[in-house]
Amino acid sequence: MFPPEILKRFDLNGPRYTSYPTADRFTPEFRADAYAAALKTMQRRPASLYVHVPFCRSLCYYCACNKIVTKSASVADEYLDLLEKEIALVAEQSPALPIAQVAFGGGTPNFLSIPQLTRLMGLLGAAFDLRGDREQGIELDPRFLDEKYVKSLPGLGFNRVSFGVQDFDERVQTLIHRFQSFEQTAQAVQAARDCGINSISFDLVYGLPIQSRETFAATLERALSLEPDRLALFNYAHIPERFKAQRRIPTDTLPTIEQRTELFLYATERLVDAGYRSIGLDHFAKPNDPLAKAQDDGSLRRNFQGYSTHHSADLIGLGVSAISNLNGVFSQNSPQIDVYRERVTSGQLATIRGVALNADDHIRAAVIEQIMCAGQVDWADIEERFHIVAKTYFAKEQDALAQFADANIVTHTDQMLVVTPRGRLLLRAVAMVFDVYKNAKREQTITFSRIA
Repeated sequence: MFPPEILKRFDLNGPRYTSYPTADRFTPEFRADAYAAALKTMQRRPASLYVHVPFCRSLCYYCACNKIVTKSASVADEYLDLLEKEIALVAEQSPALPIAQVAFGGGTPNFLSIPQLTRLMGLLGAAFDLRGDREQGIELDPRFLDEKYVKSLPGLGFNRVSFGVQDFDERVQTLIHRFQSFEQTAQAVQAARDCGINSISFDLVYGLPIQSRETFAATLERALSLEPDRLALFNYAHIPERFKAQRRIPTDTLPTIEQRTELFLYATERLVDAGYRSIGLDHFAKPNDPLAKAQDDGSLRRNFQGYSTHHSADLIGLGVSAISNLNGVFSQNSPQIDVYRERVTSGQLATIRGVALNADDHIRAAVIEQIMCAGQVDWADIEERFHIVAKTYFAKEQDALAQFADANIVTHTDQMLVVTPRGRLLLRAVAMVFDVYKNAKREQTITFSRIA
């Protein structure tokens, strides 16, 4: 067990650093015209696309995603009409932009029928230059999936799929209102492999109600029996004051912070024993997986979808609540479908908030990304890239780093900052040292949590 006194001292609520500045620093003063200007001046290097599909057929109590729960198929057609308008507005600013990576998230992307998904891919293909060697992934809910649907995906360019698993224990599923059998998941995985999709990942969540080491170990073994190429271990953040559905989860059923730590440490050890590589904060991959290779060659990146092998920092987000990161700005679309509709139907980009990075933001973003992706910072690289003397530039951070070093969480010299093996559990806490905004008033509440 991780020493409890160290855990209590350093394990504070904090962001997952899928961006820096973090999303709670975006402000409404950032206007759509600033996003348009960033699009117009983009370099022609390959970028990534993220498409948000907000619809879900049923409500999972634990979920903190932007979603619309409905069983109406017609809402998807209406949403595609809106996406068509937004895609045209974006492409007008930066025509035929080369795209090396496409990701569909939600919500539940397989809420879209195959004809609807075909239409959407056609819209993207007409507006952007989708490279033939692109990585194209989609999040799938096995509960609403059949073999025919899965086998249609490669023809639309999909070569990666991610299955939400969360937990296989039926008692846990009852408390979180997500009923998904092991057999449903196994059939979906087999269908993906049968049609040539060889990059399959699972999302697991720990810290859910009544989870114990025994129950989570059973879930982990069942997941491993299906041999996914990647697994992600996400910590459940219980914020019922923000997410109403979470109020249906009894607080007294949730594991303590010590129990969560035990779950995470056990799962990490078991996955490593099973031959998976620990990737950054919360991902695990087989040694021959592109994520593991990117970790080895230093090209691993972190964005709003988690860890990525794509070298470009340019990301265009499409759809309700989607976030773009390009050319030194972050821009977020409205999370409200009515506002999103009003904007794009009137010929406006859907941006309602964002931030333009200053010089200090760029420096700190690079440091934090190295911590989150590599578990270390090469100060010579930072100094060369940004023309600073790191020890002087980060003079105010030295005391905090010394405290982490004294606790054997990091080792620190003028040349390198390295997070120790036991310090990996507190990776975000180390990154927070360099977050100049961490104590400032937040523009909004976002999902912060402890441990991974």
